[in-house]
Parts: sequence; C-alpha cells; structure tokens
Amino acid sequence: MHLRCSRERGAPEGYKPPSYEKARTSLFDQCVREVGKELDPVKDTWLTQGVSVISDGWWNVKSEPLINVIAQNSRGATFMYAEAFLGIEKTVLEIAKFLRQAIEEIGPSSVIQVVTDNAANCKAAGREIQKTWRSNLNGWPIHITEGRVAQTRFASRYILLKRLIECREALATTIVVNSWREWVNKADEHSRVLANKVADTIKDEDFCDDIAHILAITKPIFYIVKFCDGEGPKMAEIYERMDNMMGQIKEAMTMREFFLKFSMYYNKVEEIVLERWDKMTIALHCLGFALNPKYYDKHYLARLALGGMKRNPPNEDREVIIGVLKAFEKFSKSEEEEKQLREQFATFHMKKEIYSLAGTQADAMTMDTIDWWATYGAETSDLADVAKRVLSQSISSSSTERNWSIYSHIHSIKRNRLNDPRADKLVRTQQKWDINPESDHIECSSARLEEMVWENLDDERVENERGKRQRIN
Repeated sequence: MHLRCSRERGAPEGYKPPSYEKARTSLFDQCVREVGKELDPVKDTWLTQGVSVISDGWWNVKSEPLINVIAQNSRGATFMYAEAFLGIEKTVLEIAKFLRQAIEEIGPSSVIQVVTDNAANCKAAGREIQKTWRSNLNGWPIHITEGRVAQTRFASRYILLKRLIECREALATTIVVNSWREWVNKADEHSRVLANKVADTIKDEDFCDDIAHILAITKPIFYIVKFCDGEGPKMAEIYERMDNMMGQIKEAMTMREFFLKFSMYYNKVEEIVLERWDKMTIALHCLGFALNPKYYDKHYLARLALGGMKRNPPNEDREVIIGVLKAFEKFSKSEEEEKQLREQFATFHMKKEIYSLAGTQADAMTMDTIDWWATYGAETSDLADVAKRVLSQSISSSSTERNWSIYSHIHSIKRNRLNDPRADKLVRTQQKWDINPESDHIECSSARLEEMVWENLDDERVENERGKRQRIN
C-alpha cells in the first residue's frame, strides 16, 4: 500500500499515508472545518443580498425518504443538511417544521423566498410558513425538472426530433442498403409490418416537414427551460424572457410556410402556456423585471423584442405594477416603509436625480444589474436594498437536484452504510468545489457535469449569460 501510494501519487520516498481510521475521523473533520471557513464569505452575503431556501425530496439507495435544504443567492448554492423522514409522514406541519428550522438557522430577515417541490403538501407548507413570517417570505412552490435527458421529458423529445432531422440522410440511406432488406425478409410478419412503416415514414416528405414545424414552435420553450435550469441570479430576466417566448411562438406559428397548418392553433397554444405561467409566476418575478434598469433604456425599448413584439417599459405593464405593489407590501414592516418604497420606485423608473445622469443610464445596459444598484442606489437606499436582495435570487430548485446527484454518488450501493451526518459532511465538502469557480476540481464537479448535458444541444448564444456560473465578488 505504501509503495503504491508513493509511485501513483508522486509522494516522496518513505511517505506513510494516514490510517483508515485517521482519514475518516480527524483528517476528514479538519477538511470539513476548512471548507466551512472558505464558505464564510458566501454566508456573509446572506445578510446584504438575501438568500433563497430551496428544499426537495429524494429516496436513497436504501429507499429511505430524505429532504434536503440548500441556501442560495448570487454567490452560489450552499448545502446545509439533509434529513431522513423514515417513519415520518410528510404532512404539511412536518414539512413546515423542517423548513422553519432552516429559516431560523439562516435568519428570517435574510430569507427572501422558499422554493419547494410543486406537491400539494409543499404548497400548503409554504402557506403555513408565511403565517409565521408574513412580512418578508415569498412562498414559491415551483420545481424545474433537472436537465438530464433521461428525466427531462420535454427536452428529451425536442432533442430526439432535432436528431431525426440531423440524421435524415443517414436514415434514408439505411433503408435502401441490402443489409436492411435482408433483415426485413428474415424477420417475422409483425416486424416486417413495422419495418415497412418505418421506411414509409422516412421517405415521407411531410413527416420531415412536420418535425421541422414542431421544432420551430417548441424551440422557444426549450430555450426558456434551458435558461431556467441551473443556478445563479436570474430573477431580473425571467419575466422578459417569458414575454419574448410567446412572441417567438406566435412568429413561428404564423410564418408563411406554417400558416395554413398551425396558425389556427396559436390561441390554444397560448392558452396552455399562459395557464402554466400563471401557476408559476409570483410577485418577485414582476419586481425583478421592474427593477432591472436595462428595461427602461430608450435604445433597448426602440428595438423590437424577439418575435417582433414592441417593447414597453415595466411600469407601463399593469400586471407588473400589481406584482410590484404586492412585493412592496411584503417587504415593508409598516405603511410608511411601503410608501417610501413606492416613492423611490417612481424616482427610479422616471429617471430623476442620479438616475437622469448619462453615465448612470449608459451603465444600465453594460453593468451587472446587482453591481449597478450597489453603485448607483444611494439616491434610493431602501429600494436599492430590496433590489439587491431580489435580483440575487434564483428562479428554480435545480440546485437541489444537483445536490442529490452528489448525494447519490457518495451514498451509493457500495457505500450505503454511511450515516446521515457523515454523508452530509461529504456532500458539503464536495459541493464547495461547485461554489468556487477557481477550484481545481471544477471540471469534474457535479455542477460542471450537469452543465455539460445542456451544452451544444442547440446554437443559441444567450445574451448576458451570467447565470451560467455564480457571481464572483
């Protein structure tokens, strides 16, 4: 063992590796403490930028139910702990009690939203929590499926159809070669019928055209799923992207070559998408949209949105303003504070005082939104504080899904006798690599592996892709 360690790890001659017991106890605990110190700068931002409490359930290799807790803001997602719910019914009160524990540990004044699964008991638990901290918690029962092709049903279908178009020529070649004919002739009657259907479908020009039409219509939805999957502060952009998505779908369905086949279905498609969006949207989406200075820039507004739609500033959208007022009500402890936020918001969107300066308006298009508020928010300090907190939040629970990927790697069939506290420590240590983009281990980290699933699936170059990795301050 000693010789192997020296040769394979480049250790100096005579090096004696630590014993198994020392490695799993004192050395491991020392590593956990060092990781905790490195995470302190991230935790320090929770007070100024706020944090989202994200929770999700999972089953380990022993078929034991687990629920984890992640704390996330613009600096990344920090795993806190996972708790086994073995023999405990997942009632509304039990889930609410579990989430309250996490909120108390972080500090209620720092928690901006609670992100849970979309199960009925999780939604009810969110409402139960709001009874305790009604002023500053925004319950958000939404769950974006993790970006794995095998489990993301919509994305997998989109990718499959796209691949059929890419391989069309190869498929056409396959059905005319002798080996295909020989295989069909040797097959049973049922297989021959299916093989002939496959061949007829490949030769059918309308089939390929229909696939191209479906891809054109679903491509905007695919991009919004791709944008939502992942970590990082995206609260400022999700509302605008949803509006753009509807414009792109309408443009695709009313194009000349699609018009006769699909234009009559646009209203139905719009109804389905908007019904889903209405279930997901919350006041924070509206507030994040309204507090993004880029959306008030005259040059930005002069350009047509994706799909050819005319852009309007957020303050001219009735739904957005209603959401802003609801959010201000939750963030305020008194009517006076709420009034102050409304007045400062008017100063901001009407570009008065410091917001009327040319430099301030120019930086709105080029500077990171959170940095812009940190730089120019002194004129409206209360609103700036709310802006930095809201715009630092994530929009999905993808970080919990990635956390389960780490957990399943650590608590595998071979290592299924790990107790929960030790597994939690291992997960926390592993996930620290994902928070620090400069880590030597980042290329083989779970976050990097999950990102690779989405890469090269299409040719979109997302504008302002700061949510791809966490902010580095």
